[in-house]
Amino acid sequence: MAGPGEPLFNEETFETLRMVGEKYPNIILCLSTNGLLLPDKIQELDRLGVCNITVTLNAIDPQIGQHIYDYVNYEGKRYEGLEAATLLCNQQLKGIEEAVRLKKIVKINTVIIPGINDLHIIDIAHKIKSMGVFIHNVMPLIPQYKFAHIKPPSPEEKRKIQDELGKIIKQMRHCRQCRSDAIGKLGCDVQQEFESRTKEQA
Repeated sequence: MAGPGEPLFNEETFETLRMVGEKYPNIILCLSTNGLLLPDKIQELDRLGVCNITVTLNAIDPQIGQHIYDYVNYEGKRYEGLEAATLLCNQQLKGIEEAVRLKKIVKINTVIIPGINDLHIIDIAHKIKSMGVFIHNVMPLIPQYKFAHIKPPSPEEKRKIQDELGKIIKQMRHCRQCRSDAIGKLGCDVQQEFESRTKEQA
């Protein structure tokens, strides 16, 4: 599951995982998260049988993270700037640590943001490798919002970064940037077909 929004914030996520797990007990349950609520929800995910967890981790240094994240909402309070980045970073690392301890297969997604975290990604790779993360997936920035002026790395630049990171931790090289509501397999999005069938059955 990868949404809508942050899946760990939605109670529907856990109900969906429960229902799918009951009906298809042999299915591999996967979840993608920004990691903020992962330490709070990891035990429930474990109870529901989620075995693959992806965390988007764009910085392990809050000084860098504050240039990526504008604010964080946690337990009814809004945090901004360095305080927000520190909270998010601490929660992400704690959640990853707990997921690995519970023997989950953990993948880390990192967005390459030139001029902000591109030189920091090697530090991320070293850190997650030391924590027991299974695989690392780096993705080029999609320029929009406050990063609209930043030129994303070219495919060649991305491959060069992956080659360097590959000396530290296994790299996921087949990833394609897709919408969070994509349905199907790589290169075969069946969302429209799914929606059409759903409307016919309604």
